Amino acid sequence: MNIGKILRRIRIEKGISKNELCNKTGLNKGYVYRLENDLISPTLATLEKIADAIDERLSNLISIAETERAARLYKDVTSAEDWGQAADASYPLKLKDTD
Repeated sequence: MNIGKILRRIRIEKGISKNELCNKTGLNKGYVYRLENDLISPTLATLEKIADAIDERLSNLISIAETERAARLYKDVTSAEDWGQAADASYPLKLKDTD
């Protein structure tokens, strides 16, 4: 999960500077830099602080991260209907019928 890049994108979209984020969360710039470049993984407590600082629900941040991860894994998925087909194609092993 590339949560750092997602946090940076949302922070920028909302017009929040890195300095402002640091002031609101108490995190230092070096930590935020490493986090936003996915060099480190944040704790849940840190994610909660950041979500609050950028006025975003933590569950929404995680959902966005999971959706983007899935999009990278299943690049051939263009719609919700394709999701099952792409997932099935990733696991071609089928059990034999025993009837």
